[in-house]
Amino acid sequence: MTAVNEINGVELKQWMDAERSFQLLDVRTSEEMQQAMIPKGKPLEINNIDSEMVKITKDEELVIYCRSGIRSYQVCEYLLNLGYSKVYNLSGGIIDWYNKGFSLTDAANSNLSIQTG
Repeated sequence: MTAVNEINGVELKQWMDAERSFQLLDVRTSEEMQQAMIPKGKPLEINNIDSEMVKITKDEELVIYCRSGIRSYQVCEYLLNLGYSKVYNLSGGIIDWYNKGFSLTDAANSNLSIQTG
């Protein structure tokens, strides 16, 4: 099995600032997404992952994130097994992104889902 590539919040921010071409996919629940998301993130319903992934070519770069990086890591493993090769897990998830001081959509409510303690 291929190892999952990891990217941290600082690297992701650099990719965004450089306008690198990639898709940022959020695998959290819809309730979590309503509270806050990383800008330009797109929902990826885990329950519909197979039907959702047919819309994405296997040569696109994908960054997958969740709350803490655990669910997204599992999704990355799954996608690698399906033949996607440019898959990155956001280590630490949206929690790490937020703790590094990077912006969120609907940041006024971000403390509802991002609290770490």
